[in-house]
Amino acid sequence: MAVYNIHGGHNPSGKIACGASDLLDESREDRKICKEVVRLLKKKGHKAYNCTVSNGTSQADVLRKICTKCNKRQAALDVSIHLNSGRNDRKGDKKVAGTEIWCTKEEGIKKAAGNRILANMKKLGFTNRGIKTTGGLYYLNHTINKAILVEVCFVDDKDDYDLYKKVGYKQIAKAIADGITG
Repeated sequence: MAVYNIHGGHNPSGKIACGASDLLDESREDRKICKEVVRLLKKKGHKAYNCTVSNGTSQADVLRKICTKCNKRQAALDVSIHLNSGRNDRKGDKKVAGTEIWCTKEEGIKKAAGNRILANMKKLGFTNRGIKTTGGLYYLNHTINKAILVEVCFVDDKDDYDLYKKVGYKQIAKAIADGITG
């Protein structure tokens, strides 16, 4: 049995510091995915905590509060659920933009879980955009546990939207939960 911290990455829809919104609303969808991932991890016998924040006063405040919640306990992995933006393909070009994983270093549990999540999402039809490393994301630099950030798909891509709606958040959550635990 392992311990995991999972969260949706922004304030709720309509509040300051909410997620991207276009064809999909990130703040609505990441919360549904997060709750289902937590439920599935618990069903597998793990301890899973929902560290989503709904009362941030700014983007920086949301990030600080998420990290504070995650840092309350030792966990095998902290997972931030997001939906990407910036594809600007509202009509569709027959190309699914897909899923990517962010971490500070591609190693250990971050690499293993990230690759499993990407493989599972690819089985659902999402393009594997790979594991990407950065030192520039607050959440990844301020958690005491190993952490990854999952960009499920693009909110502003019609092909991603169509696939997301076809597959549904529960199958996406299952792909993530199974990827986390292996």
